[in-house]
Amino acid sequence: MANNAGKASFVLKLMLIVMTLGFAGYGVAGMMHESPEPPVPVPVPESNPLTPAKVQLGMRLFMDSNLSDPDAGSTKVACVTCHSPMLGFSDAKIRSIGVYNRRGKRNSPTVFNSAYQHSQFWDGRAQYLTDPVTGDVLPGTSLEAQALGPIQDPLEMNNTPENVVGYVLYRYRKALLRAFPGIAPYIGSSYEVPVVFQAIGKAIASYERTILAFDSPYDSYAAGNTGALSDAQLRGLALFRGKGNCTACHPEPLFTDVTSGNPDSGFHNIGVFRQGYETGTNDATGEPLFPNTGLPGYEGYDLGRYYVTKSTSDIGKFKTPTLRQLLCTAPYMHNGKYSRIRDAVEFVVRGTVAGIPDPYEDDYAGEVSPLITAIRSRDWYEDEINDLTAFLEALSGGHMCSGTGMRGMSR
Repeated sequence: MANNAGKASFVLKLMLIVMTLGFAGYGVAGMMHESPEPPVPVPVPESNPLTPAKVQLGMRLFMDSNLSDPDAGSTKVACVTCHSPMLGFSDAKIRSIGVYNRRGKRNSPTVFNSAYQHSQFWDGRAQYLTDPVTGDVLPGTSLEAQALGPIQDPLEMNNTPENVVGYVLYRYRKALLRAFPGIAPYIGSSYEVPVVFQAIGKAIASYERTILAFDSPYDSYAAGNTGALSDAQLRGLALFRGKGNCTACHPEPLFTDVTSGNPDSGFHNIGVFRQGYETGTNDATGEPLFPNTGLPGYEGYDLGRYYVTKSTSDIGKFKTPTLRQLLCTAPYMHNGKYSRIRDAVEFVVRGTVAGIPDPYEDDYAGEVSPLITAIRSRDWYEDEINDLTAFLEALSGGHMCSGTGMRGMSR
């Protein structure tokens, strides 16, 4: 186990160098730098070992809009469209925009530290791949599964595996075979499309495993620099660990409970009010966005985890997002409900936000988690909310997410 962790650490350093060099061509040279050693080893599935060739190919695919619908013209999108390094690997929108300017169903989560998560998407529907030849489940491949989802989603890239594989074999054949020499025998066979398509997902996932965030004032404090946090941030940390019981869902150092070491947790209902768009139509089909047929009273509500498990106890539950890099990943919540960190904090601890008129006040689906109910049963003072906010701001850092002027700033 220790040997594997050592290999992953060594390869990650190579990956970060590759990534930095690659970004020079993308126009953000100098924005990336080698991060400190992660406090938790990055999980790497046995079916997709990290190599520089995979990361470099994955980065190129991540930025290539030609993976989307070939007929979409100027509205083509790439992974980077919704996960921009200049915007904290998110997109600063309430709902992401896909081909033909179609609006997605939810806010785009950051890619930062997603390598640690046992499932992807707000409802956790991407958990693993299955081997296209043997049918065996490939454990630990949630990133790989996620990478292939948007390519086929009509609201995102609206493409087909056949189209994408044809393009990648034409445009990236040499790089693809360098990264995945084992796929060569399948090219030209009946397995070509599923095998190559899965290799595309593996390449993108390999790149995403290098997108880490462990260079914040909090990390400096955790490493022994007692002066790294302000007095307000230290008070906020005490509230985070104590009165707020925030660590129940956001345990340190990853600040999410959706981790590979905890596969059965990570989904909670915190009673996020509707945004309003949920009652609208699907831009690709013209049908209701959330019809929820067979569930009377729930049309126009995003039911979250329920769509995966079909258990009514999961109605309104969504994946716990990481709290890292909040300063550059606004807006927050699955529907982009809040644009400031402080507003999101106040909502979590009080169940409402003072001074913000909301026509959808108390309008949400399902039952609020007992953990959240307990937090809201306590009296919360303005200074405490300010201190909690100050601590959460201390979880952002690095060249790509630090300083004033960030989108989630509360002041």
